[in-house]
Amino acid sequence: MMASHLVEVNELTPPQLCHYIEQKHYAPIKQSLETLAEYSNLLQHSDVEPEKLSVGHMLFGRLKDEMEQVIRNDSMILFPLIMQADAKGRIREAHIPAQMIRDKNKKILSLLEKLRLIANNFILKPEWDADTRMFFEELFTLDQMVTQAIYLKENVLLPRIQKASEQAGY
Repeated sequence: MMASHLVEVNELTPPQLCHYIEQKHYAPIKQSLETLAEYSNLLQHSDVEPEKLSVGHMLFGRLKDEMEQVIRNDSMILFPLIMQADAKGRIREAHIPAQMIRDKNKKILSLLEKLRLIANNFILKPEWDADTRMFFEELFTLDQMVTQAIYLKENVLLPRIQKASEQAGY
């Protein structure tokens, strides 16, 4: 059995958190989105609950678009902003659009909730074919990864930056 290596995220600096989220969460999320896109295309030809799977395919497409946009924005704008501000010793002056980030995350969580309903809360049904099972199993994994990434951003990273800004009087 391998030893578990837990990272204490509360001990990480904002730049370390950005790197951690990007490497340990966003990289596997991107891979999962690609895998799910392939499975999702296979579902369009399934005879298992076609109306439900059609809605699931559409919702997954929206989720994929939203997640790719969040990852792109974080990687190209938010995380570099945080890292640059920290490198200059001015993390407290970093003006982060926290409410916009929370609104986007809320939209993603809402899409995941709708997909959970379609997926029978990820409890596989015996009548589902192999493609449907693989899709919903991978979707369950994605749900967990996305929820963790959002939690880290909203409950660790953003509060740490906001606290620094408040202490500086910004």
